[in-house]
Amino acid sequence: MYASIRQLNARLQQHQLQELVDEYPALNPQQQAAQLQHLYLTAAQSEVKYLFLQNVASRLLQKVAIPLPVIAFINDLDKLSFFTPGLKFNNAFSRQDEHGNTLLHYLFSQCEPEKLPFNYLRSLMLFESNEGLPIGLKQLNQQHLSAIGCFIVLNSITDMPEKHQFSALLAMMEVDQIHSTAASNALFKGLKQSYSHQTPHAYDCKVVLAAAYLQLSTEQVLNMLS
Repeated sequence: MYASIRQLNARLQQHQLQELVDEYPALNPQQQAAQLQHLYLTAAQSEVKYLFLQNVASRLLQKVAIPLPVIAFINDLDKLSFFTPGLKFNNAFSRQDEHGNTLLHYLFSQCEPEKLPFNYLRSLMLFESNEGLPIGLKQLNQQHLSAIGCFIVLNSITDMPEKHQFSALLAMMEVDQIHSTAASNALFKGLKQSYSHQTPHAYDCKVVLAAAYLQLSTEQVLNMLS
């Protein structure tokens, strides 16, 4: 991995972008991931280089499908924003790793309450080039959870999202309206585990979100959790 980063830096220093892009497919997924992660970490420390490095990452993602280690790496809004131009290529939003997770699963599970990605993602859905985004929202991982299901069950959020973020989340819920029995059962199983040491209430954030997602009343959700 260190060799691939040295190779990346050498090509950038010599302004050999096309050579860098041409060499990228020959790298293994771990080396590809190392280069993409290095581009992000470098860009995050330099406003001057940000757009250039973002373009480099986009060129690489256009050349080869997003490497699996990077799917888990894109777990917050800052990383999502940096990689967005390249995610329209090669079905990046719907590509799944060995656990069945898309980048949306990791993003929704781990995003911070102060930096929720929903409003940003809703804006991306307006562009036809991001047609893979709605597909990714509907995909289930090996635990039969969708990305939204992961947000409800696994994210540490305890307060309702701000109005504009909640509105955007509801818009994405409309895209993912068909829930299999397995998916619904998986969501309730996860919720029961999260409430294993406390009693759920109708006003709880997770109860309200589950009701909205599954198109149930909060009373019905509470009955399922009892």
